[in-house]
Amino acid sequence: MKKPLSRTHRTTRALACLLLGVWLLSACSSGPPPKLYLLEPLKTEESTQTSATGPSLESLGMVQVSLPGYASNPQISSINPDGTVTQDTDHRWAEEPATAISRLLADRLRERADATVLLEPWPRDYRPMARVEVVFDRLLREPRGGADMAGHILLLSGDGRTLLRSVPFEFALYGRDTAPRVFFVAVAKGVDDIATLAVEALREMRLGS
Repeated sequence: MKKPLSRTHRTTRALACLLLGVWLLSACSSGPPPKLYLLEPLKTEESTQTSATGPSLESLGMVQVSLPGYASNPQISSINPDGTVTQDTDHRWAEEPATAISRLLADRLRERADATVLLEPWPRDYRPMARVEVVFDRLLREPRGGADMAGHILLLSGDGRTLLRSVPFEFALYGRDTAPRVFFVAVAKGVDDIATLAVEALREMRLGS
């Protein structure tokens, strides 16, 4: 007849079983780390735009772009054929999406306007001739590849107190395939187009003033 286990033995066995369960759960849930993607400027052959020409814009100010809550997540948000939105845990932005898009937009504005473009906070003595704010209403990966983007560009006076113009945008940019990298190329193209729209509107207003 076996002797009953002491309380210490029972506690030790229970703890061992618990640790084994935690280890097994961890082993089952672990997998390869997610792939990270940088948002980079378009390669020359991918861009059909050329730098705008017209009145000098000299200096512009920018605030960080505003994104919907789902698009602020580093996981890529996709729109499905049935209209539902899912987030990809295996493929993610390498940095915060708003930071990445703001960085690229500032770069594209510099290129298109041939002007100094600074993101807030800027030096106290910096006096931009206008401010550019971009609000995204939609930023989703398309089921067929590419990106679905919509929102509006707010052009304000240099001190930010007067709205000069609101320019809407809506792009459905499709890629050659559904690879995650195609989404980032499409977003880069959309940001390039947003910069072009903003600069064209600013030059138009400068000509009319």
